[in-house]
Amino acid sequence: MWTCPKCKRPFKHKTQYHSCVTIDPDSLFEKYPLAGKLYKLLEKKVKTFGKDVVISAAKSAVFAKNNGTFAAFKPKKDHLVIEFFLPEETLVFPLEKTFRYTKTKVVHYVRIVGKEQIN
Repeated sequence: MWTCPKCKRPFKHKTQYHSCVTIDPDSLFEKYPLAGKLYKLLEKKVKTFGKDVVISAAKSAVFAKNNGTFAAFKPKKDHLVIEFFLPEETLVFPLEKTFRYTKTKVVHYVRIVGKEQIN
């Protein structure tokens, strides 16, 4: 794992392209209280994945990383979008859409509108 000397965010590859804009994850959700509540529930679960999980925030999302990004949490006015990687496409409810990111990764999107969706 490489840490950018300017923004101090961790990345899988040295000199990986990124924006050095960083923010406090909590401030990202100030305008989006529902998304913030949902994110806090998910953050607790993600942190149980292991001591090597790193949470960092940029201008429009919070990222969960462990030897590379495995999930992004993007606040919206009335919901939270979760993007995560799987090795192959799985399009079953509640997944909304997918797209192939690399030969070995497919991005999956889930829209969370209530805490009952989090398990």
